[in-house]
Amino acid sequence: MKRTVKQVITIGVTLSMVMASMGIEFNTKAATNIADTYKVPVASSTGTIGAIMPYTRYDSEKAELYGTAVFLESSDYGKMKVATQASNQSYVKLRAKGDYAQWKVTTDGSGVTMRYTMPDTSDGMGQSGSLDVYVNGTYDQTVNLTSYHMWQYFAGGNPSDVNDGGAPLFAFDEVHFKLNKSLKSGDIIRIVNNDSKNLQYGIDFIEVEKVPDKIEKLENAESVLDYGAIPNDGKDDYAAFRDCIYVANNLHKDVYIPEGTYHLSKTLTVKAENIKITGAGMWHTNLKFTSDQQYGGGISGNDCKNVEFCNMYIDSNLRSRYKENAVYKCFRDVFENCVFHDIWEDHFECGFWFGDYDQNTGYSDGTKIVNCRIRNNFADGVNFCQGTSNAAVYNCSVRNNGDDGLAMWNNDYYSKDEVGNIFAYNTIELGWRAGAIAVYGGDGHRIYNNYICDTAMSAGIHLNTVFSGYKFKNTKGIYFDNNTLIRTGCKEDAWKSKLAAIDLQGEVKNVIFTNNNIYDSQTDAVRNVENRGNIFKDTKIFSGGTGYTIPAYPAAGIFDPLRLDIQPTATISANKTDDSKGTTVSKNKLKTVVIKKVSKKGRKVKIKLKKISSVTGYQIQISRNKKFTKKIITKKVNKVSFVISSAKIKKCKKLYVRARVYQKNKGTMRTGKWSKTKVVK
Repeated sequence: MKRTVKQVITIGVTLSMVMASMGIEFNTKAATNIADTYKVPVASSTGTIGAIMPYTRYDSEKAELYGTAVFLESSDYGKMKVATQASNQSYVKLRAKGDYAQWKVTTDGSGVTMRYTMPDTSDGMGQSGSLDVYVNGTYDQTVNLTSYHMWQYFAGGNPSDVNDGGAPLFAFDEVHFKLNKSLKSGDIIRIVNNDSKNLQYGIDFIEVEKVPDKIEKLENAESVLDYGAIPNDGKDDYAAFRDCIYVANNLHKDVYIPEGTYHLSKTLTVKAENIKITGAGMWHTNLKFTSDQQYGGGISGNDCKNVEFCNMYIDSNLRSRYKENAVYKCFRDVFENCVFHDIWEDHFECGFWFGDYDQNTGYSDGTKIVNCRIRNNFADGVNFCQGTSNAAVYNCSVRNNGDDGLAMWNNDYYSKDEVGNIFAYNTIELGWRAGAIAVYGGDGHRIYNNYICDTAMSAGIHLNTVFSGYKFKNTKGIYFDNNTLIRTGCKEDAWKSKLAAIDLQGEVKNVIFTNNNIYDSQTDAVRNVENRGNIFKDTKIFSGGTGYTIPAYPAAGIFDPLRLDIQPTATISANKTDDSKGTTVSKNKLKTVVIKKVSKKGRKVKIKLKKISSVTGYQIQISRNKKFTKKIITKKVNKVSFVISSAKIKKCKKLYVRARVYQKNKGTMRTGKWSKTKVVK
């Protein structure tokens, strides 16, 4: 029986009065902690790298082109080039009506995700467009596109919604749709520019997957339809969702959101315990937050404990960060021992931001984010903030986010320090600011078996002490194991600084990197500005483009979040390396060299070192500042007394000099610690 909103409010008030008069607390339902049933897979040096997702990717370089369509790439990672933000720094451009790109698929499926780019407008509001889809030469459908969410411009550190001449980021967005005719292996899918607006479109890739059957209503569940929600009518369903969750929680029942699209006009606050809130599946149930204003939408946890959110797609109408103050996250505030799984979210300020800013609702301890798609957000994909501890993100696709993809920020704003968080078996790619994975302090965190690739103006792994909080004050050990980084780091970020693939700056201490592999970093592979007990063991660095194979993008497979015996679908060997190309940075056991004397005259610097036996040579660095971020000379020598000459030296009134030993053996290189810095005027 469908209830009216008035009846629902009456039910809620009556329940409250009756239960209160009887002295019964709401929702005393005993329940197993849902988070305990989702066990995080352990680290494995020979296991899966990245997330197991059900789709197969077909990249632009594999496409067959027609008409004036062209293949564009950015080999120099230039920040003004759109191709820098594409997978493998390349995409197909459909320049005129009739142009198309097509792929011969090797997998079955009717679900397609397309990553595309199209022009902005002068007012930054974007415009609409479309592309046609054909299967085996037969028209299937027209897919509507928009650049409304896209394009953030970086002339300085913070973004602009309109073109200010800065780097044009968020150049790509995504759309997903179900084909009328399912693809089979050997079929051809064609994307055609038949738009009458004479717009040019770019296609980065398509992904094809089987669409699962919709999930039926649970036996012990209240449906939002019974509280006034009507799918696909374009009207606001906020009150129905609010009332259904309220009543279900007090009746100790779950919440079911059937197939269809529902509109929500404001932030949905969830105060619940020991219940499940589920849709019919991420390809079937769509939640659309309709406001474009600050604080305009998303789901807020208010004393939310042991709740399972799952099986839905969630989108928003946000198009601006509002000068870093949008406060419009898909999920925000406090969710204790909750589980989010099979959630696909798009176009929020952040995907998940956990933290107690009201100083009275506790911490998001023990919460897990599993098997989710965290895409196309203006800022972070996930941020464990405000004391969040013993929480985890695993087997998630994290893509195209405008700040950190996955972050742990142990801010001390009325909160404890963070301990024991985990980021594992995730694929983090195509981020366009800050870092793919960022850790700003805490203790006991473990980050392992992640596949990180294709950053723009971003580091691959980012650690620093720029932000307020406990930072690394209490850090005894933070561990990065078995992560793969491909084409990460950048020549210049939003603040015009270079970032390494693995970038440590500030008072970062006691971080241990083991068996991490770095391929074709855009600049430096590793930067450890102030070594405070940070250790790199078996860190392999590959560069140059030949003599080694970059691990493939994680293959498609079916992931069961309740299984512990996850088998590899895409693997790399932890110990195998091409000795002719691989460089291994091992734990430092070599002696630290001493600079005995240094002097400057004109364009020459004379240096004398204290000899250390059984080493290949010495590496010398000369810089204009004591942090060595403005290096003018880096040189290897095999003598202890030598002269370095350069015109750059002559121009400097003060120089900073340091040295370390290095030892080569069959293509591997070990280095000692840097010496004490000598200043020469």
